[in-house]
Amino acid sequence: MDIQYVGEHLFWGYAGRFSLFMAFFAAIFAAFAYYRASATTRIDYRQWRCWARRAFRIHSLMIGIASFALMFILLSGFYEYRYVWIHMENDLALGYKIASFWAGQEGSLLFWILCQVVFGLLLMRFNRQWEMHVMTIFSLSQVFMVSMLLGLRFGSVSIGLDPFLLLRLSPENIANHFFHNPEYLSLITDGNGLNPLLRNFWMLSHPPVTFIGYAAVLVPFAFALSGLWIGKFHDWIRPALPWTILGVFFLGAGILLGGVWAYESLTFGGFWAWDPIENASLVPWLILVAALHLMLISQKKRHSYAPAFLFSILAFVFVIYATYLTRSGVLSETSVHSFGSDGMGLHILIYMFSFLFMGLALLFKEFRRLPSKDSENMFTRDFWMFIGALVLVLSAFQIIFSTSIPVFNKFFGAELAPPTDVVNYYNNWQLPFAVVIALLLGFTHFLRWGRNEPRRFITRVSLSLILAIVFTILIAALYGISGIGYVSMLFASLFALFSSLDMMLRFPKQYISTGGAISHIGMALFLLAILLTFSKKTTISENTSGYFLGNGFPETENLLLIKGEVLPMGEFYVTYAGRRFDGERIIYQVDFLKTNKKGEYYKVFSSYPAVLLNERMGNVYEPFSKVFPFRDIFTYVTFADLSDEVTPEPYNLLDEISITVGDSITFNNNKLIFHAIETRDMEGSTGAEDVKIIAVMEMLTHFGEHFPVEPAFIYLGGNIFYEDHVINELDVKFRFRMPSDKPNTIQLEIYEENLEFIIIKTVIFPFINLLWISIVILLAGLWISYRSRRKVALKRRKP
Repeated sequence: MDIQYVGEHLFWGYAGRFSLFMAFFAAIFAAFAYYRASATTRIDYRQWRCWARRAFRIHSLMIGIASFALMFILLSGFYEYRYVWIHMENDLALGYKIASFWAGQEGSLLFWILCQVVFGLLLMRFNRQWEMHVMTIFSLSQVFMVSMLLGLRFGSVSIGLDPFLLLRLSPENIANHFFHNPEYLSLITDGNGLNPLLRNFWMLSHPPVTFIGYAAVLVPFAFALSGLWIGKFHDWIRPALPWTILGVFFLGAGILLGGVWAYESLTFGGFWAWDPIENASLVPWLILVAALHLMLISQKKRHSYAPAFLFSILAFVFVIYATYLTRSGVLSETSVHSFGSDGMGLHILIYMFSFLFMGLALLFKEFRRLPSKDSENMFTRDFWMFIGALVLVLSAFQIIFSTSIPVFNKFFGAELAPPTDVVNYYNNWQLPFAVVIALLLGFTHFLRWGRNEPRRFITRVSLSLILAIVFTILIAALYGISGIGYVSMLFASLFALFSSLDMMLRFPKQYISTGGAISHIGMALFLLAILLTFSKKTTISENTSGYFLGNGFPETENLLLIKGEVLPMGEFYVTYAGRRFDGERIIYQVDFLKTNKKGEYYKVFSSYPAVLLNERMGNVYEPFSKVFPFRDIFTYVTFADLSDEVTPEPYNLLDEISITVGDSITFNNNKLIFHAIETRDMEGSTGAEDVKIIAVMEMLTHFGEHFPVEPAFIYLGGNIFYEDHVINELDVKFRFRMPSDKPNTIQLEIYEENLEFIIIKTVIFPFINLLWISIVILLAGLWISYRSRRKVALKRRKP
């Protein structure tokens, strides 16, 4: 008997699912019609092109309706839908409700598809000459992408995920008796909620910008294949260039926004952690940058077509591979960014290998027809730009090889061990690549296209070279940079910076209007900032509290702060001032102090690290960065009591020991020495057995302080009493529990005061603001370059 469920909003699910199926079939027809339009005679192609355009517009409309339906059920909080229940909750702010659209597998794929729809419509409008061939490939990509959202099941075989799947119909809930209740929906008052790691301002922009970048990378791929397809090995470059730059801009911006999010929200203490998913996004960007420069060479000098085609193809293939790494679950144990396994892996691999085979087959077929250079002069700009592109690709392949170790182990039964110290491993590998790229970036500015005279080259490069040498010596000496790798990186980045500035000042109209020199300045500053910031970042939170923190908290990096107690930390003194509850957050106030000439403390600033409470998905420890012009002081809580209850007992038993006269023990980095036992009569006592026994001890702190300790055991009138000894300065109490049967031995209890405390870690990042400035300059240069190339492409566009 069918159950008639109450309160479900099924229309939007039906509308969204129907739209996706219609979009899928419309994309198939669009790909077929565009292919026929490209293959038929001039008389017939117009009709096929007309049908293809209509099909793609229908496809676009259906994707728009599906996107609207998903956004509507999210904003409306329709928890009968699995995707809504997983990623939404009642108290989410509007911005985070919108961000929940791309928080999961299904929504992020739909957003990516939507971005490709927009780019497809723009290509139809502004690239009519290449429309039929480019849109054939574009539509085919949409077929694969939309198929990932069909949510079809044929027995044990599934095709794609379903963003409109009802919660009660999800595989994990089919047998759940809760959903046999027709009114189950009235019992679901809230959703599971957005992952607390995603509740950050930068997460509102990082994922969508990255997906826009992914979509943009498809365009140069489609142009490259179209150029091979119709034998126009040179003409495809001009219309593809602005799209390539746009892909570099958005994909680079997405990666960098992710770095900003990681710096401000995560506690690994840095901008880049070489996480496998971060690496997977970086690789296509590096390859696309290489493709961009090879396209410039091919456009200018009419050679190097094969690598330009190859890298344009590989850039998008590695976008799909990055998707596989993220969505297949293969990296779920090694990356905080990875989705779990939803059976998407094989689907994505089919997509990737289909497009890889299509691209390589066309390139192999046309390889012999590609124009080539008869002889190569090494002293030219194009030669060294070519070398730079190869270095970028080698860098990318080193990253992707190490990142793919879990993939090799899974498919080939290998037992390769991933690097243990990931950051140092990748830094050591990538440092030589960065040095070479910076050097090439520097001296290719002074090379002309074609032949160059060595004397004129030396004259042009001398100023930048001298400035780089002088500033390298000064910065290395003043800043304490040593080691051949770091010094080489310092020199190379300064050389790239000065050479870019030189070119921009000498030829402002040429270099500023095209954006090349500006983006190169941004890259040089970025490399310089990476060196200055992360080679000299300093952890100042060494534990000076005297308390042992335990194995999970290295004493050289963590400091225990008791509320109201002032302790030294680096150049500061710090004190824990208290905490306050702000909704789901506990915000801690740590005051950074200094002393004046009189030795009095004064506050320099306050830091406010927080803990975002989430019982379902785990608490998130949020750092706080105090920003100064030339450094950030980055603080986060590594341990805190997150309860809001007050402990009823003032003291907590720390240890109970048996100690003999002459013995000593160590606790909390303090030493307790047992000197003697003294027996005294009780004054005014009438009992013959009444007695007071005193344990004479001494406490030596790790600061060199001495405290007398004299707890007493009292027997009075047949009753036992204790005269505890409290050391207020150390927040400890000693109790002489009882004499032992062993001579000169007692039972001693040691108590510590139940104090409110936190453990913090503080890191100083010097010149981190230079990193943010360099990112802005880099992106500004890319945007100027995109607009410049777009104007050129539009001027030469044929109707």
